[in-house]
Amino acid sequence: MTSRQITAPVALAVSMETAKLQLRVTSSDLDASIELWLKGITRECEHQIGRALVTQAWRTTLAAFDDAIQLERAPLIAVQSVSYYDAGNGLQVLAPDAYYVDAVTEPGYIVAAAGAPWPATFARGNAVTVEYTCGYGDTDDKVPENVKLYILARLCEQFDPATREFKATSQSMYVDRLLDACRVYS
Repeated sequence: MTSRQITAPVALAVSMETAKLQLRVTSSDLDASIELWLKGITRECEHQIGRALVTQAWRTTLAAFDDAIQLERAPLIAVQSVSYYDAGNGLQVLAPDAYYVDAVTEPGYIVAAAGAPWPATFARGNAVTVEYTCGYGDTDDKVPENVKLYILARLCEQFDPATREFKATSQSMYVDRLLDACRVYS
């Protein structure tokens, strides 16, 4: 199984205004650097917790249908399509009533509709493709506060050399624990 982001978020998980306020930066001289760090820290955070923070599109591919197809990122917003190569190697798109989307369980699963088997697939790599959207919403105000605090703390570490000297402090352990409530365990 392979999962890849196909559409990046349109907004940052922490607004530039909030980040600059936290860093006590008033000019726009560092905007490009701050934005780059925000994006990098956000990706690292998303990887750690198995979540998408701001709405984004993902594609998962498999060699064949599994009993349950696990989607890599939570929270699941919607499944756009489930497509597959049939036994004759023709590309087909499953009707939405042919499968059930479990958006309650995290990270999210797709299973065949009750009493129905998955269709047979051609023996090839990436025979099944699922496209879906996930995230808390289109703006940073939907991102959980503890996650925003984590991102801001990590951002401060990058811009304040004094905080890097004392990485093993109780403050840094607190920062690391901010993500515990949001981790997806699968």
